[in-house]
Amino acid sequence: MAATSPRWRAWLLLDALDDALPARVRQQLQAEQFRAELLVAAVQLLLLVLLSALVGVTPPGYAPDAPVRAAPLGLSLFALLVLLRLYAAWTGQLGRALLAAGVVAEMAVLLGTLAATALQYEQPPQLALKGPAFVYVFVLIGLRALRFEPLWVLVSGGTALLGWFTLLAWVLWGAPVQPLTWDYVTSLRSLQVHLGAELDRLLALAVFTATLALALARARALLVRALARERAVADLSLFFDDAVARRITASEAELMAGQGERREAAILFLDLRGFTQAAAELGPEGVIALLGEYQRLVVPIVRRHGGSVDKYLGDGILASFGAVVPDASHAARALRAVDEIVQAVDGWRARRREAGLAAPDVGAGLATGEVVSGIVGDGRRLEYTVIGDAVNLAAKLEKHNKAQGTRALATREACERARAQGYRGDKPVCTQVEVAGVAQPLDLAVLSDRPRRPQNQQM
Repeated sequence: MAATSPRWRAWLLLDALDDALPARVRQQLQAEQFRAELLVAAVQLLLLVLLSALVGVTPPGYAPDAPVRAAPLGLSLFALLVLLRLYAAWTGQLGRALLAAGVVAEMAVLLGTLAATALQYEQPPQLALKGPAFVYVFVLIGLRALRFEPLWVLVSGGTALLGWFTLLAWVLWGAPVQPLTWDYVTSLRSLQVHLGAELDRLLALAVFTATLALALARARALLVRALARERAVADLSLFFDDAVARRITASEAELMAGQGERREAAILFLDLRGFTQAAAELGPEGVIALLGEYQRLVVPIVRRHGGSVDKYLGDGILASFGAVVPDASHAARALRAVDEIVQAVDGWRARRREAGLAAPDVGAGLATGEVVSGIVGDGRRLEYTVIGDAVNLAAKLEKHNKAQGTRALATREACERARAQGYRGDKPVCTQVEVAGVAQPLDLAVLSDRPRRPQNQQM
């Protein structure tokens, strides 16, 4: 029994389920419940407006000196309760005890209004059971479902059951003549009450409440899992790029090393130039601050152009375009990202120099080609990465900037592919350039800071 009790508490009070969640997920769930409470209040206020309008245009049908006007009184009290609960929710004071009191009070006002109709029309108590307003009992219970908490449906339905039973007892006790009949037609044509019909109402209330609470318990469990999953994706996005996190969490197959896909992609390698000297000047805290500024500047640009950050390599950044998610414009997006990065870095360096801080430049290497995007690791620790000749070439081109006297280089093939994909912009090309670690000379496009043109340079 001890093993199953948390499940029953989760179904009724949801405490066990909520307590098992991380604090940040509980906070997100509480935020959803706050919005749900506002929605409940909004629907109730709308109903009040509609019912008030209906009462206003309907002829009274009772004496001017009636002891009470049930509908205006009930609507006024109900509006006051809704506004008080709305204020408490808005100011963060709507705890469980206050919410429970509000749910009970709302149902009590509705049932009290039904009882007051007999006084309003100066008729025997049986009249209170004859009106069509009984359907609003179900409306009130149903509105509690908007919070996705079966507890409040049970509280509202339980209050309705107890209230209707009390109302029935009052009718039977206070009726001046025999109030009961077992003839259904007679009960419809007179003030006499068909006890079987009243028991049917109580049974309908109980079944409706229990069914709705059970459905909400199941829906609540799904909601909690969805919020936990959403939070997990958000947490993964702190360690992985958003696109990678979505692929990991949406994977239908078990994740394991060796899973990968081949795609045409653009690979961009970025690195701070002169970082070692800057690190010696700034000290540990200054180095971390410098890296933070640099990454906050560059990474949003990469992502804005559809790129994914594969990994941070100290002061280096490896990004891909079209590797995680297929992209027919991967090369054009990558070149546009480089153009914006170069411009942004110029402004960043100027601001740092004005502040008297080290202002290292950024080097970039860009290559395109077929890469494998997938999972590597030993089974206990996995990593999502891109592998291929384009990755190695992009890193070599970034390093070659120093020898070439440039800031950003790309292969000629990458630029031609980018122009075919809609990129607008001419870049000078150096032909047959020897790049360290590459067997054959390459034609390289200078993306930033034109070098001195050698004899073999073509425009």
